[in-house]
Amino acid sequence: MRTAKIVAVDDITFQLDKVPFSLPVAALIALLSFHRQRQILGPQLRFLDHVRSTRWLKWFLTFVVIKSANRFLGRMARNNGYYAADPPRWSRVKGKGDVVLITGGSTGIGKEVVELLVKQTNKIVVFDMAEPTYNAASGVHFFKVDITDPEAIAVAAQKVRAEVGHPTIILAVAELLTTILPVQVNNAGIIHVAPLLKATPASMKKVFAVNVMGAHNILREFLPHLIAINHGHVLTTASSAAYASVCEFAAYSCSKAAVLALHETTQAELFHRYKAPKVRVSIICPTKVATTLGEFLEDKSLQFLFPTISPKWLADKMTTTIESGLSEHLVLPHYASLLPGLRFFPEWFRWVFENAGSVHSMTSEARTANTSSKIYTFAKTNFDDRTE
Repeated sequence: MRTAKIVAVDDITFQLDKVPFSLPVAALIALLSFHRQRQILGPQLRFLDHVRSTRWLKWFLTFVVIKSANRFLGRMARNNGYYAADPPRWSRVKGKGDVVLITGGSTGIGKEVVELLVKQTNKIVVFDMAEPTYNAASGVHFFKVDITDPEAIAVAAQKVRAEVGHPTIILAVAELLTTILPVQVNNAGIIHVAPLLKATPASMKKVFAVNVMGAHNILREFLPHLIAINHGHVLTTASSAAYASVCEFAAYSCSKAAVLALHETTQAELFHRYKAPKVRVSIICPTKVATTLGEFLEDKSLQFLFPTISPKWLADKMTTTIESGLSEHLVLPHYASLLPGLRFFPEWFRWVFENAGSVHSMTSEARTANTSSKIYTFAKTNFDDRTE
């Protein structure tokens, strides 16, 4: 698995978007072009005449204006008609400022998010079954919690509110892949990605229990406070698999599609039912991330176009979203942003896209058979391996 930092197309498009394709810079380019041409043709030249007569400038400005209008409308739609941001209120004083709750914050992406946010606040709560893999700072409060158990969440929530405060920024990072034969040894297991017909009912239930019901359990416990104060941010980690399923990832893809639907429902109900339009709701849908779960997918050969995402890079995107105080819907990296649009095109186009991109060759029996890793199971969750 590649983890080294490489320059990818995302880095280039980000810089283009930030500099030449922004309205201020585009206007400056147009004015410089007009000034230069006016020195040649004289003061009688007018700005609009220059734009209309200069083909490259006309198309460039048209593109930037349309792009900026689309961004503006998208921002308004995602934030329930509010353009102004509602950023977090950081404070290290007890009883003041936002409290961050991260599910799955002990390892992987969650760990990277914790290490970034701890620079901003000393009110970070981590729910996980695994002990943290880092030396937690004084501002990180770890609770061993089974997110599939609503009662365990309720008990932990009481302690969190008493010791730290009401969580107002919630990052749901915890996730689970499917298993073929769960083998539990000292709270650890061996997991393999399973073809559809080899996945047991127990493994399907386990994935949905963590990825979907776990997210719902967290929302039921903590969202009411965000609604009451009309402030806060919920950021959910889904996957590009929510838009394009991959062979041998049936349970995972289905669960992430459900997580996406849960996100959309939450966003709609906050506005239409609970009248809390300033509560931000974001979702991030990455492709392969260089974590334990990512070991089941092959790296793409063209890393410039199809990069493997590093946990730090993704964590930076997540914390930037939280800091912005705006709702976001991110499908990463850049090429993956095409995936949501596949539903719009005819079925033949989707078929060509998936086969040309070798989507279903990302896993193989040899890879999944040789890839194993430890995961933490959930003590109070009773899954039955019997067929139904």
